[in-house]
Amino acid sequence: MVTADFLLGLPHDSLNDPMLRWLDNTHLLYASPSRENRQKWTIELLDVHTGAHKILGEGSNPEPSPDSHWIAFTHGEKEAKQLWMMHSDGEGKKQLSHVQGGLGDHYQYSFDFAWSPDSKQIALSHEPNFKYWEKKEPPKSMIDILGIKTGKSKQIASFDASIRDLSWLPNGKELLFMKERIGSSYNEEDDWEWVQALNINDGHLRTLAKFDGLQQSLSPSASPDGKLVTLMYDADNPMYDFMPSLGVVSNDPTSAETIPPITRLTHEIKLHSPQWSSDSRHIYVKRDYGAYKQIFSVDANTGTASQITNAPLDIDSYALSPDGSHLAWIGQDAQATRIIRVASKDGKNVKDLDIIPGAPKDMALSEVREIDWQTPDYPARMRGLLFMPLNYQMGTRYPLIVDIHGGGAGAHIYFQGGILTNSPLEWHMWAAKGYAVFVPELRSSASFGSVAITRDDLQKHDLINCDIRDVEAGIDELITQGIVDPHRMTAIGHSVGARRVNWLVATSHRFKAIISHDGWADEWIQALESPFKRLYSTFGGAPWEVPQNYQKNSAPFHVLGATTPTLFLMGNPELGGADPHKTVHMLYNAIKGQSVETEYVKYSDEGHSFEKPENRRDALERTIKWIDGHLGRS
Repeated sequence: MVTADFLLGLPHDSLNDPMLRWLDNTHLLYASPSRENRQKWTIELLDVHTGAHKILGEGSNPEPSPDSHWIAFTHGEKEAKQLWMMHSDGEGKKQLSHVQGGLGDHYQYSFDFAWSPDSKQIALSHEPNFKYWEKKEPPKSMIDILGIKTGKSKQIASFDASIRDLSWLPNGKELLFMKERIGSSYNEEDDWEWVQALNINDGHLRTLAKFDGLQQSLSPSASPDGKLVTLMYDADNPMYDFMPSLGVVSNDPTSAETIPPITRLTHEIKLHSPQWSSDSRHIYVKRDYGAYKQIFSVDANTGTASQITNAPLDIDSYALSPDGSHLAWIGQDAQATRIIRVASKDGKNVKDLDIIPGAPKDMALSEVREIDWQTPDYPARMRGLLFMPLNYQMGTRYPLIVDIHGGGAGAHIYFQGGILTNSPLEWHMWAAKGYAVFVPELRSSASFGSVAITRDDLQKHDLINCDIRDVEAGIDELITQGIVDPHRMTAIGHSVGARRVNWLVATSHRFKAIISHDGWADEWIQALESPFKRLYSTFGGAPWEVPQNYQKNSAPFHVLGATTPTLFLMGNPELGGADPHKTVHMLYNAIKGQSVETEYVKYSDEGHSFEKPENRRDALERTIKWIDGHLGRS
């Protein structure tokens, strides 16, 4: 069974997700932790017909050239992380980039790269590592062109903004990308997003879309025929992409001075990661709907969406074969097993190519159920995961741990526990100790439609409380089913999950214990000290104009009468911790002043997610002791 020591021995690697690409029509490339040394990432070649593996070497983010002769990839750590290339057989490795300070962390969007259609050049966007919590103006982003034969690098552009989702237009003369300028980083009120095309020869820049707001997941992609560019945008909320829909714009270089209109293709389904079919007739996307992501195909003319996959997997990466006939994907299930699958482009004839277990084969893991339930005030049913206690016996009621995921409005379930934040096996550890574990999806994810945003957030300004109503309704369903003991329940939350459990601290009396991991408790002070347009828009005005909107979900404002023993585990805001305004410490003082049992533990050498082994062990052991002690278990 999963133990605390086993969990603490897993790598804490949040910098990369497994990536899957087709090298040619018969071979797949993917990068994942090495099977022999999980601290190291390796690139493997997989034959889709025979299943034969070949390890090509250490590295991440493999991207094959269009002619399939080369593979570009990243290699090294921190300052030594650079762009490399090798032959498709893994031979002839050589370093391509020499960016001062390294390429940084891909998950922070500090770099991206793309092959030219003729396989002779690579475009590389990069910016120095930027620590947003230091309140310094971000460095410029740069775009370089690297010659494959010459090895020379030429900077062709720089921007006072972040550059993401870099690709080449089919004409081979322009680069397509998303440009993002977050106002708060530049001491400005407005956020801006653009989809732009840059001519690599004369530097001419044309804009295909522009948003006064934070549309972070635009993911622009040109159709193979070059006529259209697809993008993901929230058509109903330009201020922020709570619920991205799929849209297309015309790609016409002759009308460079005019921004083309967006044609919206989808409604009321949350999508991301678009990829064009080879014939430019369909766009493949991933859909968030509950705990698992599924692949859909959308008709580029009608917007009709067809589901392609339906297995219980959180799909990390997917790709279409160069000839467009097959689809491959890699996903993780709730028992931390990753599976690589291939199918025809319509999802039929599915074949498992590789199964990568996240735990030893002889380790006992619990049963995991995907469940749904109805919240009285919401039109759609919620979904979530239930991890059954190991050796579950029907008719026995079990103590419950509710792990509420992080991420604000628009964020979905992450397959990671709320304390160590790196693996779903954390939930199996609790199940091995005899707890049921409930991981609910929330209306705020927008996975269940736009009402959560348009009504509960932007009109009623009550989204934290509404999320908690979803959690409470799910718990009530589990109690009704006879699975959960209503007198032995606890809740865990990290980041915005902690913001949500902090609301439970102030307003609920049904939990025996709560663990709040580096969140915050109130937006009032943040809005007073760091005013910016997006926050004011969410709350309907400034805090002195509409104080009632900020107070509505403020845990310190509603804390009178709190009774729940609470453990606060907090990072250092100077290293990226979530609460620079000390709102959680205010909440801690308020419940302590009411003689509620509580502890506030600050890890001064940690940021938002704890990384040092001694701190991870301390946080996990404190949590186990707090939950076991208050739920009467040993």
